[in-house]
Amino acid sequence: MAQNMKAAVMRQHGGPEALSVEEVARPVPGAGEVLVKVAACSLSRLDIFIRDGMPGRVIRMPHVGGCDVAGWIEEIGPEVSGLRTGAPVLIDPFWNGEMLGEAYWGGFSEYVAVSAKGLLPLPEAARFVEYSCLPTAYGTAYRMLHSRGRLRAGESLVVVGASGGVGVACVQLGARAGAHVIACTSSEDKAARLRTIGADECVVAPDGQFGKQVWNLTGKQGADMVVDFTGTATWTQSLRSVKHGGRLMCCGATTGFEAATDLRYLWTREMDIRGSDGWTNEDLRQLLGIMAGHEFDPVIHAVFPLSRIQDAMRELEGRSCFGKIVVVPDGVQAA
Repeated sequence: MAQNMKAAVMRQHGGPEALSVEEVARPVPGAGEVLVKVAACSLSRLDIFIRDGMPGRVIRMPHVGGCDVAGWIEEIGPEVSGLRTGAPVLIDPFWNGEMLGEAYWGGFSEYVAVSAKGLLPLPEAARFVEYSCLPTAYGTAYRMLHSRGRLRAGESLVVVGASGGVGVACVQLGARAGAHVIACTSSEDKAARLRTIGADECVVAPDGQFGKQVWNLTGKQGADMVVDFTGTATWTQSLRSVKHGGRLMCCGATTGFEAATDLRYLWTREMDIRGSDGWTNEDLRQLLGIMAGHEFDPVIHAVFPLSRIQDAMRELEGRSCFGKIVVVPDGVQAA
């Protein structure tokens, strides 16, 4: 007999009101798949892009979003071995070249069916809210700083847009690596919080003109590494903040993809501009080990029940949040 579940269903693109918590059929795991009972699902900007609609990307309706999920194995499908029901897991949301919550129904639900290849065992059956924050934000930050950027202790690191999910992760992981972290943000309140998680210095620039302050803070030398995932609005300032022989890292562009590059900075400072695309499964495994050792805890802005998914979306879009927003199915204890 078919079983049902609650899920935040999207039947057309639009604002937060496009999501409606409804009762739908619970997925059945197919060959090579596992059914995961959702303990927590953290939000990312990608969830907003999917909900709003992205040029050239067709989302089949009805759809359930949600990329970053931690929970328990509920049911194991055919042709899967080496796993047990009840085991705590983190889902790597990217497999077969597609994203959970985009190509597949995601974690804004009570259950989600995923490829068994996308599961990583959690070291403990607790802290699901924190673990759900890892893939999109912390995985992206880890790959950008370490796998691609090769950040070293003693180097200077500028984080542009430091109070969002990826930005906070960069500040924490940069501080853990022993870098001198300069966090750029839009308010004194956010700057104060950034200092508590590892920022050595902060630049408050609500107008986005942070370059001059960074230049002065670095002794008019520029930084060894600047990370910019904002794009159009900040690229020119970021370019001017890189020192001779430094690196400018890019993992996204939330304000637009077209950005002017003054090539004189590129050649006279002999800088590297490096792209970094998401994360790998190994990046997530490294992060799990770091977090299990309590070397850092993801910063949580707020936790909402699934029934308030619209409020959670509005909070994320309001840009007043600091750290990650997480949704938990109603009645689930996911601490």
